[in-house]
This record gives sequence, structure tokens and C-alpha cells, in this order.
Amino acid sequence: MYKLTFINSQDSTRLEVTTELDSMLITSVRELVSDGKLQLAWRCGQGTCGACKVRLEHAGSGGMVTLGAKERNVMARHAGLAADSPLTIPDTPALIRLACHIQIKSDLTIYV
Repeated sequence: MYKLTFINSQDSTRLEVTTELDSMLITSVRELVSDGKLQLAWRCGQGTCGACKVRLEHAGSGGMVTLGAKERNVMARHAGLAADSPLTIPDTPALIRLACHIQIKSDLTIYV
């Protein structure tokens, strides 16, 4: 089990939950949104709309992350990533990611 800590970027409220090994972040987000515990937009859940933007901190923060081509393209359209960015980029808490593309492999702090 991994711990997910959601922090609202506007008022700093926190929500902590646990999740299964190697699940997708969007799965946890869907459940929390439908239960009224988390306010985060998501529409398609397929990685194409760009609505589920989050920022992350985790044990690997500060290293490099390899984005899938689909995530990079959606982030270029909806999150300000340069269209010609390489697939491997610095993994910092300032980097916007898409919850539907994130496989949970460690405890995460998620800024929404």
C-alpha cells in the first residue's frame, strides 16, 4: 500500500488516503471526486483532454522522468510544455503531470 497526500494549492487543506501497488492515480482521483472528498477536474480518463493536471512530489523527485508521447503531446496542448520537449525531462514538483498517466510506485504528495 502507498500513501497519497493530496494538497489543495489554494488553501493548503490535506487529504491522505492509501492505494494499491501499481494502480493508476486517476483511479484514486475518480473515487475521491465521486465521494465528494476531492475537487479535481477530469473528463476523459484516457489521457487526451488534459483536465486532470496535478503536480507531484515523491522519492524520485529531482531526477528525470520519461513521459509517454501521448502525455507529452497533451501537456504541450494544455499545460504549457514546449511541443518540442524531449520525452525525458527533469521530474520536479513544478512539473505539471496528468493523473491519468501516472502509475503509483511510491508514496506521493499531489498538489491539486
